[in-house]
Amino acid sequence: MNGGGDVGRDAARRAFALAALRLSALFVLVFYGADEWAARSASRWRLHAGWELAIPYWPAAYIVYASVFAVPFLVLWLVRDAARVRHWEREMAAALVIGGAIFVMFPAELGYVPADAGAWQGPARLIRAIAGRHNLLPSLHVAFTVVTLRAVWPWADRRRRAWLAGWFVMLLASVLLTHQHHVADLLAGALLGWALGGRLWRSNRRS
Repeated sequence: MNGGGDVGRDAARRAFALAALRLSALFVLVFYGADEWAARSASRWRLHAGWELAIPYWPAAYIVYASVFAVPFLVLWLVRDAARVRHWEREMAAALVIGGAIFVMFPAELGYVPADAGAWQGPARLIRAIAGRHNLLPSLHVAFTVVTLRAVWPWADRRRRAWLAGWFVMLLASVLLTHQHHVADLLAGALLGWALGGRLWRSNRRS
């Protein structure tokens, strides 16, 4: 019998459900509020290099790009400690608030010329609508993923870690290949996620 483990897992699930509700509300308020602010700004920053505009556009990568919406569920799947779920929630909220503040201070303009997504037109339109227009640096796509991966890493076995690492590399590529972000956005997002997600990484490993 593993009654203690079941109780801990149930508590973690409840903590995750509450975290999901609070983070969703905060995301709508901060992310789309910042995007609306940037849309009304008289000037916007150019945060990309000229050579980046030669990065190919590969619409099929929208499938990998959209997989970020499943990232929080890694916490539900792997983490069995309610306190650590709440810790993850605080780190995600911090990444969102810090990112939103930067979006307001440095409203950016995407440098890519809109391209035809062909057979992937539906996913392309949906992603563009959800992603906003000016919330570029830092990429919260990347920041949220790094925070979450660092939170679940101690709970994952070697096989799962290999799978998560491979998927993360593909996700980074998809951010660029869908022309949703520039390189500086990706690097800033990774730095933000790494800075915020470090404490759980150093905590005790899965028993």
